[in-house]
Amino acid sequence: MALHLLIGPGSEPGMASSFLALLLTCSLHAVVWAGAAALLARRKSLSSSTRHLLWKMALFGPLATTLLGATAPWESEHAPGEPSYFQAISVLSFGDAPEPTAPVAAPQGGASTRESAGAEAPASGTRASLWWTLLTACGAGAAALGPLRFAGSALLLWRSLRGRTEVHDARLLQRLDRVRSRIGLRRVALTESASVGSPLVIGASEVCIPLAKLTALTDAEVDAVFAHELAHIERRDGLWFPVVGLVQSLLWVQPVTRWVSSRFRQTAELACDDRAVELTGDPRGLARALVQVAAGALLTHRRAMVPAMARSTSALLPRVKRLVDAGSRAELRASPRGRRWAIAGLAASGIAAAGLSVEVARARPPQPAADAGAAIARSPAAAPDAAEASPPDAAAMSEQVAELARREQELENRIEGALSLPGAHQEGTPASVLVLELRQELRHARAAKAWTEERFVDAWAAWERRRDASSSAPR
Repeated sequence: MALHLLIGPGSEPGMASSFLALLLTCSLHAVVWAGAAALLARRKSLSSSTRHLLWKMALFGPLATTLLGATAPWESEHAPGEPSYFQAISVLSFGDAPEPTAPVAAPQGGASTRESAGAEAPASGTRASLWWTLLTACGAGAAALGPLRFAGSALLLWRSLRGRTEVHDARLLQRLDRVRSRIGLRRVALTESASVGSPLVIGASEVCIPLAKLTALTDAEVDAVFAHELAHIERRDGLWFPVVGLVQSLLWVQPVTRWVSSRFRQTAELACDDRAVELTGDPRGLARALVQVAAGALLTHRRAMVPAMARSTSALLPRVKRLVDAGSRAELRASPRGRRWAIAGLAASGIAAAGLSVEVARARPPQPAADAGAAIARSPAAAPDAAEASPPDAAAMSEQVAELARREQELENRIEGALSLPGAHQEGTPASVLVLELRQELRHARAAKAWTEERFVDAWAAWERRRDASSSAPR
């Protein structure tokens, strides 16, 4: 299934239309992925790590399916003046359209209102093209704000953390080694900085802490803090968080991406809480540590690019309640079978989303009508000087009409044959697309035939008027 962006008659899709179609396709896929992940994450039998994996797939899945759909040929044709395709939207892209060509000259006395209005098309098309260019430039500038903001945040984070130093406190280093040996991680660097309000993970193997706060905690609370942070290292969150921040900054115009990114960070903290409880067996100790650490962390700026232990009161209170509530920790006993079914269900939804796309449709003029108009323009009836000497060529007109009638009969026969193909009455199949194209060509042929007859009648009437005027004129 595809939505078509229809651009101006005779125009070719350009970079602006292609980028717009790609952005809309990615937004459509993001809605499908996020909706499926939200439905699956509501299941009580899933663990927090499984929910985190679902939101991770919902964040990066639309990018993969969009690129997969972009590799296929996706330009289609649509004849102007005809009803839009089923499931089609019309967006006129002036910036991609070339300069309109001059209309075919019509016989005197037979010019219609549409032909006279065609002379104003170049001027209006130029003005519209200017507005479309300005709109595209504004959109590109707005899209660049996200990466600029991400670069600024990364620079500020680097400047605030560049003065950190290694921790030499023997008690903290001993507690860190004990928890690290339980997880099975290799060497982990422990640093401290006065600019951080809560422990956070930097890169793949570094934990940065506010030294004064951790030295005031008990051994059990210190173990809970280190277990939580080492769980982030075990899950590679120190690398995933910057990537998620970059994706969110690039697609900041999509509210769905921002929502999925926030769910990604929340579930990452919950998964690390559960992992810390699994390692220490002391959920209340982790809850006390969260409260102690959050006292100063809430006064600092949020850093979305690194996993921090405490961020805001709205996220902290549910985590503390979840830790002290024995019933909520039943998620740790979730079955692996439910995890596999949830991942498979979300993957199936993503594969189905790959079939949804917003495509650029290249508009084309009806070729039979253009050929018939050119033939009449070359005939003696179209020349004002020859019209007075001889009437319009009825034989040439009859030949043209007969040719269009044969074309009409041929298309009707081809449509009957196409309707007998398998899947001709099912939407989206090659047979149904063939039937749709043949029916469009049939409408073009019929329109060209009616137009040819109308032009001949107008030319004959104009010739008779000039002949009568010439015969009644005084000699």
